Amino acid sequence: MNRTIRYGIDCETGLVWSRVGSQIALPVLQYDQMIPDDNFRTKYALEKVDVLEVVGSLGSVRWTKKIPLGLKNIHRDYWGMKPLQE
Repeated sequence: MNRTIRYGIDCETGLVWSRVGSQIALPVLQYDQMIPDDNFRTKYALEKVDVLEVVGSLGSVRWTKKIPLGLKNIHRDYWGMKPLQE
């Protein structure tokens, strides 16, 4: 089965989403990993949700192919796809 991945930028947060079929991978802030030792650096983990759970937010997402390769490969790894080469 050939799966297609689409990338989108949430215009309100600037975070990159990805979609495969009816599932969307969203970056979720990991509050528990924000510690004083690293100056409260933000860390995100991708979480999969059904597209129907975020249908109200889809209007603020701009779907595009113009995503940095490193971010694309993070999402591709999450979906179990091979990384892209430069």
